Amino acid sequence: MDALLGFQSRFIRAATGPGVDVAALSLPRGNGKSALAGHLVTRILSPDDPLFRPGTESVLCAASIEQARIVFRFARADLEPRGGYRFLDSHTRIGITHRATNTRLRVIGSNGKTAMGLVGCPWAICDEPGAWEINGGQLLWDAIETAQGKPDSPLRALLIGTLAPLATRAGHWYFDLIAAGCRPGVHVMALQGNPEHWDSWPEIRRCNPLMARYPASRKKLLTERDAARADSRLKARFLSYRLNVPSGDENEMLLMPQDWRRVLARPELPREGPYVLGVDLGAGRAWSAAVACWLNGRVEALAICPGIPDIEAQEKRDRVPRGVYQGLIDRGVLQPAQGLRVPPPSMLVDWAVSSWEPPAMLVCDYFRESELRDSCPGSWVIEPRRTLWSNASEDIRGLRKMALDGNLQCGGPGADLLTASLAVAMVENDTSGNVRMIKRGTNNQGRDDVAAALILAAGAVQRYGDRLRPARPRRWALAG
Repeated sequence: MDALLGFQSRFIRAATGPGVDVAALSLPRGNGKSALAGHLVTRILSPDDPLFRPGTESVLCAASIEQARIVFRFARADLEPRGGYRFLDSHTRIGITHRATNTRLRVIGSNGKTAMGLVGCPWAICDEPGAWEINGGQLLWDAIETAQGKPDSPLRALLIGTLAPLATRAGHWYFDLIAAGCRPGVHVMALQGNPEHWDSWPEIRRCNPLMARYPASRKKLLTERDAARADSRLKARFLSYRLNVPSGDENEMLLMPQDWRRVLARPELPREGPYVLGVDLGAGRAWSAAVACWLNGRVEALAICPGIPDIEAQEKRDRVPRGVYQGLIDRGVLQPAQGLRVPPPSMLVDWAVSSWEPPAMLVCDYFRESELRDSCPGSWVIEPRRTLWSNASEDIRGLRKMALDGNLQCGGPGADLLTASLAVAMVENDTSGNVRMIKRGTNNQGRDDVAAALILAAGAVQRYGDRLRPARPRRWALAG
């Protein structure tokens, strides 16, 4: 490749320095990541380079063989004119061998099974880990990390890639790696924009050091920036891929991440006065969730998941990073219904009452009203909500009003449960301006059940407000 830019040289110098086992460079698309990975491949296969380890086999890891082929072509363009190399490039296999020393590079996709047995491997070049398949990518990274733990292992991992499209929140291994920053044995360099100044050219230029050098690329960035100012969908894409800030479209997400962060940053409110209990009952693989919303804006959440299959199998099925659900269980906000495939409503109601006392009102989905009433005292006020556009729009508007312009506040372990659910809570809009929640995908893999309960509770608080407060006793005075 052409001469390295300053940030590229600094990264390679730190990544290949003493004491570093893992080095990660995260920056927006279009800033030479694949070319830099190809440059590193060239170096580890060049006998006159200090990164060369004769007779060893290094690996290039990517989301797929096709994705790896981009880096492979950069390296081949550098190495082929020198002679002395053998190149394998087929539909199923890619590799490079230095003939004289039998020093090799092997390409593997984001499937951990192909990465087992990395013995004596000096380098793992990881291209675009934010695009690796969720479970397979986690398994691949586990294989690399555990290989580093073998006695006398020389393995170093160099990761280069944007966070989007999949490393978008805490719990994803690559997101967590970048968020944790530099620490002993780990070097992290990340270029990420400030969402508050996302359309400022100095901020865009800072995050795109390579693209900003070329007039055509600068024009492309500014054109996309101007289009994003007028279209929230394009804004989400611009933030994700041009500023390396994973973002969703406000027309597709129930609450934008930055809006929810403001909710979490508000001072903690007490459990004061009556509260509304929103309940979303799941069946099959779905969870049953309860969200308590006090009239002062405080919210807390609990959820029950099936006990069969086990938690690890549910994480794999739902394509979430390993340990996410178990972490919620450890924090006391998620409970498996041991030995059951469908959690009984009574289990959720009993847990909610023991945690928060009886509610002033319970709001639920119309289709599960009868089951829920059988699990509640007859004296409870229960309001079923039908799944109509009008009802859904009213409740969602109520939640958004509390979150954006009101006093909605969430703290404690329930915040983790709501954060995880809101990250996958998607909505759709009709041509009349109505909005409702929709399921992600076709197999009910998105755990948005807690967000659905939050919508019900917040909507009721906005509808009824002070009418739920206990009536104040009248004061009498005798006229003299």
